[in-house]
Amino acid sequence: MERRKFIATVGSLAAGSAAAVGTGAFTSVTASRNVDVKVANDASAYLRLEGTGGPNTHYVTEDGSGGTLTIDLSSDNETSAGGQGVNLDAVTQIDELFDVENQGTQEVEVTIDKTGANSDLVEFHASNSYDDEIGSSADNGVTLGPGDSVTVSVQIDTEGENLSDGDQLLDSVTFNADAT
Repeated sequence: MERRKFIATVGSLAAGSAAAVGTGAFTSVTASRNVDVKVANDASAYLRLEGTGGPNTHYVTEDGSGGTLTIDLSSDNETSAGGQGVNLDAVTQIDELFDVENQGTQEVEVTIDKTGANSDLVEFHASNSYDDEIGSSADNGVTLGPGDSVTVSVQIDTEGENLSDGDQLLDSVTFNADAT
């Protein structure tokens, strides 16, 4: 065999072996991709929250800073008849306060998390049935398919509680929609 052919053959074998083994190992990759996620007001979001427009509309408003649903049962939201908040040592039920609608593309389990010193005294219920609370876990949530909605009512139970006039019951409520 000629020396040049031998060297070329050995060189080709070495290059082929390196290609077969590969030299493209890496431990980390950072790749930028475009993702378009925007915040929408409650009425336009994937999980729509909006007042029903019914007789209890007075308690449901938008806060003026992005269309966030606000439920105001405080003395700051006096009714035309002079009502200023919920009664001490009583159960108050407010039917058909707002709607929750799944405007997404898949079935979701809607749950509610509440914060505040007395948040356990406030319950959210599907429709006018006060048997089952919409709670913070999947076993007491509401399942909504795409386009489905549920009307939510509120029950505040202050019976036997050591509360005073002006005490805050809730600080915030978070609605969660988890795909099922």
